Amino acid sequence: MPSPRILILGATGGLGRALKRHFGARNDLTCWGRAEMDFEKPDEISAKLAKQDFDVVLNAAGMTSPDVCEVQPERALLANVVAPQIIAECCERKGARMVQFSTDYVFSGEPHDLWREEDETKPVNVYGRTKLGGETAVLKACPHALVARVSWLFGPDKPSHPDNVIQRAMQTEELTAVADKVSAPTSNSDICRWLERLILEYPDTHGVLHLCNSGIASWHTWAEAALNIAETLGVPVRTTRVQPVELASLTQFKAQRPVMTLMSNAKLQGLLREEIRNWHDALEEYLVQKYQPK
Repeated sequence: MPSPRILILGATGGLGRALKRHFGARNDLTCWGRAEMDFEKPDEISAKLAKQDFDVVLNAAGMTSPDVCEVQPERALLANVVAPQIIAECCERKGARMVQFSTDYVFSGEPHDLWREEDETKPVNVYGRTKLGGETAVLKACPHALVARVSWLFGPDKPSHPDNVIQRAMQTEELTAVADKVSAPTSNSDICRWLERLILEYPDTHGVLHLCNSGIASWHTWAEAALNIAETLGVPVRTTRVQPVELASLTQFKAQRPVMTLMSNAKLQGLLREEIRNWHDALEEYLVQKYQPK
């Protein structure tokens, strides 16, 4: 099977950069960031896509800050609903495959077992509502699209929670992190690998699929795990202890955060016929690559 021609949208974000790095060596790749496609100008999207040749679109673009979405809902609607729908319509016309990235924030965060793909969605903020709206719009316009829900991303392409905690711990011993909000930290590199298999080996996969590592974490346990790994690698952190705080104490947030959004990856595991590794193992691999002396 020849390598598909892949168009990555949102190529300058953390996930977009990871996709570019992973797929770039083996595929005919086109990468567009905001400079190449402005999602706040929806009238231009369809015409530009019509001129571009591709077999697969990986849409990692969108407005991802819950607080920005909360205060700028019109922009969030354009980026997270209107633009993905236009892209999906173009993919349907071209017969191309579309992967739309979504989020665990489509769930309410109420006490629950692992959230499955078919569980009720009930987002509590504008970000979650627009991302859910994007899911619905994409699948209506392009029924064979894949909606990939991801959570708590980390990797080498953009600093995330563990990177920020380690940097702070090199400066101070006074660290805090939320202990009552839980989900699954997920490696961008693992997402890329899963996605490559889904594209090449399972071309008929469509609908909603959770792409996340196994295990459960809070921002607090994620932070302490990163610090413990960093210390064993010789990173000069001043502490491996983080003071737990409650989500409700963070009054600077403009958008409500869902508390429990841990997603099940059983469907992904069954589809790929492989064990999905724990987030801690993926985090350790990432930090070893970043900090281990060469």
